Amino acid sequence: MTGALIDAANVDQPGQLVVADPFTGGGVIALAALLRGHRVYAQDINLWAAQNLTTMLSLPEADRLEPAVDRLQTAVAHLLEAAYSTSFEDGTPATVAHTLRVAVKDCPKCCAAVRLFPSGIVSLTERVDQGGKVGWLACPSGHLQFGPADRRTRCRTCKRIIDPGARYTKGRKFHCRCGYSGRIWDAGKIRWTPILVERTTSGRREFGPPSAHELVAAADASWPNQRCLPSIMQGTETTVLRRYGMTRWDQVMPRRQNAIINALVDTIDSAAAGDKAVASALHAAVLGSVEMAGYLSRWDARYLKAYEAMANHRYNVTTLSAEPNVWGAPRSGRGTVGRRLAHLAKAGNWYAERLGRSPSVVGPLPAGQRRSNGSRTVDVRVVVGSSTRLLATSNSFDLVCTDPPYHDDVKYGELSEIFRAWAGLDTSRVDGEAVVSADAVDTDAYEATLTQAFLEMRRALKPDGHLVLSYANRDPMAWVALFSALQAAGFTAIGFQVVHAENDADHAKVNRRACNLDLILDLVVASDRPLEKFAAEGSQVRAEEDDFCRTMGKTALQIGSLDGQWREKLHRTVAAHPFVTRSKATT
Repeated sequence: MTGALIDAANVDQPGQLVVADPFTGGGVIALAALLRGHRVYAQDINLWAAQNLTTMLSLPEADRLEPAVDRLQTAVAHLLEAAYSTSFEDGTPATVAHTLRVAVKDCPKCCAAVRLFPSGIVSLTERVDQGGKVGWLACPSGHLQFGPADRRTRCRTCKRIIDPGARYTKGRKFHCRCGYSGRIWDAGKIRWTPILVERTTSGRREFGPPSAHELVAAADASWPNQRCLPSIMQGTETTVLRRYGMTRWDQVMPRRQNAIINALVDTIDSAAAGDKAVASALHAAVLGSVEMAGYLSRWDARYLKAYEAMANHRYNVTTLSAEPNVWGAPRSGRGTVGRRLAHLAKAGNWYAERLGRSPSVVGPLPAGQRRSNGSRTVDVRVVVGSSTRLLATSNSFDLVCTDPPYHDDVKYGELSEIFRAWAGLDTSRVDGEAVVSADAVDTDAYEATLTQAFLEMRRALKPDGHLVLSYANRDPMAWVALFSALQAAGFTAIGFQVVHAENDADHAKVNRRACNLDLILDLVVASDRPLEKFAAEGSQVRAEEDDFCRTMGKTALQIGSLDGQWREKLHRTVAAHPFVTRSKATT
């Protein structure tokens, strides 16, 4: 979609463009523009995002990266062997791919240890889309047994019924056989007990209870105390971590995982042998893997994979966690260091093939320094700082293509704290971030920040330039703030389109409140010249959400001439739309 938007702008403005994304985040827009031969300006308030974008767009080719990867793996081979070497039940050598742990709490009433399985099905032994119908199940009392996962059965230990679809910790509560029921975090400290291990070799996978050897390797007592990372501050998204007893960022994973990651970090410089681009790529892979933190990574029982600690843009502690093999194991291992490095090597070659050369990337540059257009020999300028001040000079952008923060939907700063803690960066809250806190909703500040950012974009745009942005939200205040900020900054909307956001293809977001469609707005600097406007045609797919987006689009076409009681009218329109009211009713 991003590439199509840039291509469309290129039709009206032929030749090489200067494409800017002042809310760059992961850098999808910057990459799409670079691969099309355009010059790029990318800015983000978050230093972690800016550093990683610089690394991703400066990747070395595989012949430089792969020897360093081999040196890195060799240097920690002894640790990997101690951490993950195992055998199948028949004695054949294998590698630990994942260690699944269940939360255990002592009942405040009867003092019994209660294993808090979140649901009746713990894990299939084969993916459901590959015919998996059997696996490991848990009864309401926490007893684990192997059996069919497509029908109700009876626990062989306590005779209670096991329903594979049952949810045992609904509402973050747990229940003891003695009759006690209460919130999980109100009943004392959590213990994490290994209950299943995924063992793999090439062509073979096995799930089973941990052996004595595997229990020793997984135990914190088997690994030295690791360096203390910064405290986890109270916040909208981090609150759940603190409720579950995690007060520092090193406490979100077992000591084994800590030890391997720290050993890799300590070895990177020697493995890179003085090649800065290679060292940056190694750091990106190793530090990026902390998103699979062993007490936060969630296990998909039916598809046999772990999800990131912030999947669906939330920290979500469940009571069944999945600690991955940090480096990765045969057949298994989303987000592991080895897999990340293999992808980076391929990406480095892909860049070279697509561009015919290595791109010239500078940054991250501080947004507060003197404004300039940069050298024409530079393909990408990466800037760090609030988008309320851009480093570019006036009338220098042909196209601003961006994805502004969605009001209070995603707390980007909080979600990046886990990475910044491991990277040794400042973990304090990002000052000036255009995101509303759900704890203290300040939409006025959100609107003011967006207005200043859009004023800067208008200043930096050429007179015939375009601002193209995508937006999705269910909050009436968010839409009012966006439209008001765009108009106050001097923009006029000339068109809109509704596009599929692909959230329903993400298993972590299916059946959740994530919007599946985005509204794309095309805006230009307000002027007296006549403007031809265009609107999206209706669709029979997702009719309710599509109608909502088109309703917002039609109102957006008035940006530049909104007057009177438009705020109140828009607020009522959004609040009363079935797409919004129905989502609230099902939350």
